Amino acid sequence: MNSSLDEQLQYHLAQRQHSLIRMLGLLKRDMDNRILDKLQKRGYENFKLGDLVLIINIPPEGTINNELAKKARITKQAMSKVVKNLEAGGYIHTCKHSTDNRASVICLTDEGKKLIVSAAESFQEIEKEYTGITGLEDASALKQILGKLVSALCEHR
Repeated sequence: MNSSLDEQLQYHLAQRQHSLIRMLGLLKRDMDNRILDKLQKRGYENFKLGDLVLIINIPPEGTINNELAKKARITKQAMSKVVKNLEAGGYIHTCKHSTDNRASVICLTDEGKKLIVSAAESFQEIEKEYTGITGLEDASALKQILGKLVSALCEHR
């Protein structure tokens, strides 16, 4: 038995409760549960939360599968599957690209637009709930800190 290794393990296990990655993971899980609950209460029972990352990246004028896959950071093949599901759900529609016969343009339907509005309103409600817990000053500070981290990460990509 390696007592030094056991001590290191105990140290890290004790620190785990306060690790940033654990706290962000718990917060993300809570946000996902809250947004899913709110969307279901608004009538979106057949909607998968994972598809939200796709639908919020569709601009009003539409986009092609490859661009959407890049924005959502998933493979083109995975994107094609999600597109089929969302099209079957009535949230998007596809049509032929005007200049590229190999590509289809993905556009939001009115139902897809309503979903985005409902999701945005739900996000605002969740943020308000969290601000009620932390207070306005701490919530603002958290957003500012997270904004710095995201900006720095985007610069490195």
